[in-house]
Amino acid sequence: MKLQHLSAALLALTLSSAIVAPSFAAAAAATPAATTAVTAKPKMAAATPDPKRFKTEALAATACPTDTVVWANTKSKIFHLKGTATYGKGKNGVYMCETDATAEKFNPTKKPEKVVAAAAATTTTTKSK
Repeated sequence: MKLQHLSAALLALTLSSAIVAPSFAAAAAATPAATTAVTAKPKMAAATPDPKRFKTEALAATACPTDTVVWANTKSKIFHLKGTATYGKGKNGVYMCETDATAEKFNPTKKPEKVVAAAAATTTTTKSK
């Protein structure tokens, strides 16, 4: 109620004043008091997950039983095979089927067989100690 009386008083003052333009007075009279309330910001919709990218190796293996599961780095666009030193590591990666990774223009590691051999050699040396 007080806001309506204040708006009416402001309108009367505005209309009687020669300093304020008449268009402002019309705009003030047409503006309802409810528009001065603060409106809440709309919430952003949650991003829909990509059906070809998985958080766990088990989910990827279930989705592509006949294909090889790879660890794909989404920033570098390189995928790594199981048994390599970087498989399943890194914060910018997801598990994918190899065919999906190649379809999305991910590239394989430069020399995966040497990396796999080095990883296997490291595993056997640490077990023998």
